[in-house]
Amino acid sequence: MTSPAPYARRERSVPVTVVTDKAVLGRFGGRDTAMVKLDAPLHAHAPGTECVACESRGNVRVLLFELQEKLGRGMVEPFVRVVVDATEVADTAAVADALVPGKLPAFGLRDHAVARNFHLAEVL
Repeated sequence: MTSPAPYARRERSVPVTVVTDKAVLGRFGGRDTAMVKLDAPLHAHAPGTECVACESRGNVRVLLFELQEKLGRGMVEPFVRVVVDATEVADTAAVADALVPGKLPAFGLRDHAVARNFHLAEVL
């Protein structure tokens, strides 16, 4: 029996639904669902640049990693699914791409941890 790659997706990873339509967002909620909101940049940037604060507000991998850390510390209720509110984000395809293994490069252990513990279920 071979062991899986160190950062391969777990057998029971958490499904993530990315919602891009405000009308659909109201369908989600409940005790077993964690909600994560991606925000637009805080302020204007030069073309092709973004500051660290704005990058973290709009990066689904950062927000999912922070959610996972809060769960480990008992700061959030346990959940079986995550809904990402991407209604304020201009490039929703990039949000989904960040959750597909190999679609966008990983920039650190945080990104590998998210790929291992979460998977894209659907985009609405």
